[in-house]
Amino acid sequence: MTHRLTALLLVVLFGAAHANVQAQGATDVWFRASAKPKDFRLAKLPWNAFSIELPKDWQLAPGHGGILLTAVEKTRGNQAAGAITLEQTRLVEPLSVNDIDAALAGLEASAARQRDPAGDNFEQQVKEANGRRVVMVQYTRPGLNGPDKVVMYAMPVGLVMYRLICVAPAALLASKYQDTFAHVASTFKPLT
Repeated sequence: MTHRLTALLLVVLFGAAHANVQAQGATDVWFRASAKPKDFRLAKLPWNAFSIELPKDWQLAPGHGGILLTAVEKTRGNQAAGAITLEQTRLVEPLSVNDIDAALAGLEASAARQRDPAGDNFEQQVKEANGRRVVMVQYTRPGLNGPDKVVMYAMPVGLVMYRLICVAPAALLASKYQDTFAHVASTFKPLT
């Protein structure tokens, strides 16, 4: 109930009665299957709540608390590169498809700002593809070897909010990582 009141308040504050949901097709560069599907494999995970494909040549690391897993690109010389983290948080009540709107996107962007105060240039939107709505938040932050770009996908499923947090050097995002992040996000499928 509190979440719905907060969301309603944000809708009123932002002056938007309905979200501008961007209907996306197979051409959405941020939410689509890769042209190289053989570069990915279905992750073998201990949870039966979802399935997800991850890059074949990335190292999978365990999580802790709300972080379920992290996949990190293996690089020569151990240089900082791409990383994908999947986290979960419990919701007070399930969100309907109509709750995945501009107000929720604003809440997710605000939460990302709080978690990552060094972040800058936050942008949020609601994407719709394959009958699903997903909140996407993008921003830049200082990285280990220059600026990083963070692309976060928030995907509510029942009483759980899954966040797929993808990080890569900003200079390489479009040329090297965008397709990878889009593929992983598009393959996240709830099984329950």
